[in-house]
Amino acid sequence: MNDDDRAKRRALLTRHFLLRDVPEKVLDDLIGFSTTRRYADDEVIFAKGDDGDGLYGILEGQVRIFSGDAEGREITLNILDTGELFGEIALIDGKSRSADAAAIGTTTLFHMPRRHFVPYLRQSPDLCFSLLEILCARVRWTSSVIEDRAFLGLEARLAKWLLNLANDELAGRNNVVRLRMKLSQRELGALVGTSREAVNKQFALWRDNGLISIERGMITLHSPDQLRALVDLA
Repeated sequence: MNDDDRAKRRALLTRHFLLRDVPEKVLDDLIGFSTTRRYADDEVIFAKGDDGDGLYGILEGQVRIFSGDAEGREITLNILDTGELFGEIALIDGKSRSADAAAIGTTTLFHMPRRHFVPYLRQSPDLCFSLLEILCARVRWTSSVIEDRAFLGLEARLAKWLLNLANDELAGRNNVVRLRMKLSQRELGALVGTSREAVNKQFALWRDNGLISIERGMITLHSPDQLRALVDLA
C-alpha cells in the first residue's frame, strides 16, 4: 500500500463517526488490514446469501443496495455515496449477506475483513455503540422507504427522492438547484418502486410545467418549493 492509498483510507475512516474517535494505532492497524478494489458500473460487489466477510467503505463512486426475486424483479433499498460504510450487519453477526450490492459508475471500495475488525469491537464499547447507531439508522431508513411506498403516490415519492438527492445543494434555500444525475431512470424508478417508463412520464409532465429541465445528465430543479409542496400535501 502506498502513502496515497493509506491517506485516502485514513481520510474516509476518520470522516466517519464510527471510527473518528478510535486511537491512532487502532486506525493504522485497521487500514493495514484493509484492501482496495475498483468496480465497473453495475458490477456486483456481493450478492444476497454470500458470506459476510467484512465491512466496506466507498472511496470513490456510489453503491446501490438492492434485493431481487427469482423472476428478476428488484427493489432498491438504498443508494450510498462516497465516504459511506456498508456491510455492517454481516460484520457483526458473521452470517450471510442480507441484500445485494452493486457499483454505480466506476467505484473504488476498501474492504475491512471481519476477522480483523471484530477483535477491536470486543475491546471498545464506544465502537460497538457507534456501530449500533449505524444499524439503527439503516432500520429507520428502510422503514421510511416502506412507508413512502405504502402511503405516498408516485409523484410525491419521486419529488421526495429528488429533494433528498439535492439536500446538500438546497441547504434550506428555495432557489434553482442543478443535480448531476448519477442514477439512470431505471435505477431511480427502482428506488421509488416504479418503472423507468413511469419515471420518464412524470419527468415529462414536470418539464412541461416548468418544474424541472433535463440536459446531458443534469437535472435542474427550477422550483424546489413546489416539489416540497407535492410531498407535504400527499
